[in-house]
Amino acid sequence: MKADFSIKEDFPIVISTIVAAAGVVAGLKFDPTTGVVMTAGGVIFGALIGYFKAKRAEANALDVASIGASATIETNSKTVLVQTVTNERAKWRSEMRNAAAELTTLLRASGDGRRIDWQRVSRLRSEIRLRLNPNARAPGPAGGDRHQVDRALHAALDQVAASTPRARSEHASLADGLERQMAQLLKNEWDKSKAEAVSGKLGSAT
Repeated sequence: MKADFSIKEDFPIVISTIVAAAGVVAGLKFDPTTGVVMTAGGVIFGALIGYFKAKRAEANALDVASIGASATIETNSKTVLVQTVTNERAKWRSEMRNAAAELTTLLRASGDGRRIDWQRVSRLRSEIRLRLNPNARAPGPAGGDRHQVDRALHAALDQVAASTPRARSEHASLADGLERQMAQLLKNEWDKSKAEAVSGKLGSAT
């Protein structure tokens, strides 16, 4: 918004002011001296200057308000985005925790010699895998593996898939390994969410 002269809005005011000035000058019957005329003209000119200054101040105030409103909207949008992502990650961690807890419980029960639902084991394994980063299925780079925890968890799930119902002696060990890897993954994700909540900025995608 600019505080420039507006012909549509200001032209009638300027014309009426000029007419009023002419009327004042024409009405100076008792003392039509140059000093009186100049004084009257100065008062009217001052009134015009005051009018345009007021318009300029109003426009500046509206500009400041507009900038402030835009900044507030942008800040609120970022806050809502961070909160939404944080809530989704909390839900993801809860689902992963529950699936891992049930899967390790079944594996330990099998290790104790109890019969378990291996179809349920397969389903839980798939539920966990589908929530992991798929890029971590392939072998990692020589150095700086950013998906190391996901990769280790994929490997643990592969071991569960390769195990047979009769290999009871290794099921408890598989449950322990899966539990360790899941605990590390959940801790990393929790730390990431805390950092984003403090900074108000989302981390880079992994």
